[in-house]
Amino acid sequence: MLISWIIAVVVCFASVMVLRPIAVNWGLVDSPSKRKRHFGNIPLIGGIAIYLATLSGVSFYLEHNQHINLILVSISLMVFIGALDDKYDLNAKLRLIAQILIASILTFGTDIHIHSLGNLFGGGDITTSPLSGLVTILALVAGINAFNMSDGIDGLAGMLSLIGLTASGVLLADEGLKVLVGALTASILVFLFFNLGLLTKKYKVFMGDAGSMMLGLIVSWLLITVSQSDSGSLKPANVLWFIAVPLIDMLTVMYRRLRKGKSPLVADREHLHHVFMDIGLNSKQALLFITVIGLIFMSIGFALEYYNFSERTSILLFTLSFLIYNKMLNQRHKLKQLLRRNS
Repeated sequence: MLISWIIAVVVCFASVMVLRPIAVNWGLVDSPSKRKRHFGNIPLIGGIAIYLATLSGVSFYLEHNQHINLILVSISLMVFIGALDDKYDLNAKLRLIAQILIASILTFGTDIHIHSLGNLFGGGDITTSPLSGLVTILALVAGINAFNMSDGIDGLAGMLSLIGLTASGVLLADEGLKVLVGALTASILVFLFFNLGLLTKKYKVFMGDAGSMMLGLIVSWLLITVSQSDSGSLKPANVLWFIAVPLIDMLTVMYRRLRKGKSPLVADREHLHHVFMDIGLNSKQALLFITVIGLIFMSIGFALEYYNFSERTSILLFTLSFLIYNKMLNQRHKLKQLLRRNS
């Protein structure tokens, strides 16, 4: 596994250095706008670099594995669609159709479906048959878009992905999937050095939709695997805690858009990172706060699993967290005024 990590690190670093000038020449860059408040045209090749590094790290280590191959095919297609979206700003409906088709490859190419939602109400397991395939596809598409929507400030989608991957790595029994998690984690860490300007801001890159959608697909699929496969070791309800921040944020934002009569797919500045920045934090402070929140949620998920709390308790606590978040979001302007008076 160490060899896989080393390969991933080297390939990711090399990919960023090689792809940056190519991206500038091709116009694969993110330009500042009212919604995007960065400086200069930033190359959108972080996700492609993460993909190439992960693919290299896994390919050099693993023997033929149908499950891994299906994951690699799926993320390859997702990166391709994401790169097209980064370059040409694809129609949201077209992007959604592509996500559904790619999610279907994993869903119907494996025997892993969301067959059970768990014992959510104390009356026994809630099963999804004969709609398990459809439920799995919807869950994957939700995860893809949750991570895609979270990619609004430097480092956020990467850090939230690392939280989900950490949980998956601890819970997975399949050694091949552990290698995949390791290579992907190493690749994301290298990307974060460039994205956060920890080496130098001269080589700053964004992951783009190619990266955020790929990470959403992988993290969601791995968490489905640990909760639904024969070797699964996680209660279905507890999965939510390991992607709680992007999931709650997405559901809240889409709900608020629908209440205003807007399309849930239209971008705005209502996400959690926007909220933190609106009340006076800079992007690095917002990243720190949101990452800590994600780690707290992850710890809750592990505690619920370790101490064998009922799934009904887990879903009630998660629903309560969702309601508290919505309440705080509604009060953000009052909080902003309070902070201004005290500053």
